[in-house]
Amino acid sequence: MKCITDLGNSFFKILGTGVVKTTSPIEENLIIKIFTLLFVFILSIQNLKSQSNLESIIYQKKRIEFEIKYLDRSFWTSSNKYNLILVQDQETGKKLNWKISTYNRLLENLKDTTFQLDRSFSLTKIISEESNFKLFYKKNYSNEKTYLLINYLPNKNSIKIKEIQLPLSLDITNIFTHENKIVFSSKMKNGKNLLSIYNLDKNQLFNVYEYLYRDKIILKLKKINSNYFSVLTSERTKNNLKKIEREVYNLEGEKIYAFQINSTSHSIVDTKIIDYKNISYSISLFGNKNSNEAIGVQFDKFIYDSLISSERKYFLEINPIIDFMNIEKKNVIRKLNNKNISNLKFGYELHLDTIFIDNDNINFSIESIKADYSNDGFSNYSYIPFYNTYSGTYDRKINPNFGGYSHDINLFMKFNLDGKLIWSSISKMNSFNTFSNRAYNNYILKENELMSFYINKGEISFKEFSFSGENKTFKIDLNMIDAEDIKISNETNPEGTFHWYLNNYYTIGVQKIKNKKAIEKKNKRVFYITNFEIRNKN
Repeated sequence: MKCITDLGNSFFKILGTGVVKTTSPIEENLIIKIFTLLFVFILSIQNLKSQSNLESIIYQKKRIEFEIKYLDRSFWTSSNKYNLILVQDQETGKKLNWKISTYNRLLENLKDTTFQLDRSFSLTKIISEESNFKLFYKKNYSNEKTYLLINYLPNKNSIKIKEIQLPLSLDITNIFTHENKIVFSSKMKNGKNLLSIYNLDKNQLFNVYEYLYRDKIILKLKKINSNYFSVLTSERTKNNLKKIEREVYNLEGEKIYAFQINSTSHSIVDTKIIDYKNISYSISLFGNKNSNEAIGVQFDKFIYDSLISSERKYFLEINPIIDFMNIEKKNVIRKLNNKNISNLKFGYELHLDTIFIDNDNINFSIESIKADYSNDGFSNYSYIPFYNTYSGTYDRKINPNFGGYSHDINLFMKFNLDGKLIWSSISKMNSFNTFSNRAYNNYILKENELMSFYINKGEISFKEFSFSGENKTFKIDLNMIDAEDIKISNETNPEGTFHWYLNNYYTIGVQKIKNKKAIEKKNKRVFYITNFEIRNKN
């Protein structure tokens, strides 16, 4: 403060203020201009310092990009420990060319391979495995029952295509493979859920019909080990409260055991389960009946199907969250004194994202994701891609009023293995909208701090949370290939940031750019991939 005051006084002395009691309009304008320039200068110095700090932490290694031309349609990426693949579909007039490009960790192109498919096939899932990738396709005709599983081996640059004929036309929602079997969940035409196991060698399908006779929604499939997998389902109780059940099966489709996560007075909105030393730990969000807004966290411990202990914590009894809400939503805090905390809405639709165990503590993150249906009907969020990415048009509307998914806040919490809260943080995001319904934040846990970052519209937002209470925020743009390239606009479909290996990540997106020194200064749309590393601070 003293430095600013002294600097301000010196400017007034130079201009003659203090010598006379009044100044002319010209002098006043000059003073205003000088202080404006001074403010901009100080702000730019601070921005440069923040940018320098962030560049020392986030090391952008390389960017590759592909100009989107007339015959190009869509782009997909996937990675395993060693390679990253880029999948493109391209118009030929009749069939579609499918091109798979393989890159190493330096984003150097190792090989390309191309195959043709009937244009009715669409890519629904890429399954990343240790040494290969599996691409799952469905034929998109009414009541079509034909599927393709393509096994791509980067080391041999070989492709094996397996056609699968199912007795029903299904909308497959979750899928994983294990050796010669595919395990998948799906929705039928009547809205019922189905769990299935398909033997690739014998071309045999085994269905678990239990889900057809109950109003169960299959949320997620997870491979536990080489012998077992789990199914996470949601169902309403007799009191019309939501409960979540975990069912464990072997690869023959036999149920081994199951346990339920429920509450006598609240609905279970979302759950993540982690297995550690023969104990299953579940972290759940709970909320009021018929509401998607979570109001607290429930911590349960199970040994097989037996509940050992259960703890719960309301968000509005956690001090950092109360402090945050006191700034962002004072009306909620005012109600806190007059209303039962068990019925008071937190105000956000929250979803569990990352969960892991470190030093015998369970760490997990939560992000607010809410569908926005207040759009005017002209946003690209109202459509899903097909087609010609070059044209920027979309072939099918989801909902004319759909304006994307909004992301407003993120939380990070640490519990011990007995369900006691150790540490928590909450921060505001940039209230951005995305096309995909998924969490955007990534986290790295250090000994004394937590780092989180996300990338949206070509900008990296990075935060440091010290366990002692000090927080820092930085922002920086993704680098271009050429220093003369200028970013004109960004798109959010496709867009995403993915962990690759160790502390290395890659991000994808579509931008419209131009080169300011090019002879023909035309705009071009590019699909880009940037890989970067999160480094320890010096």
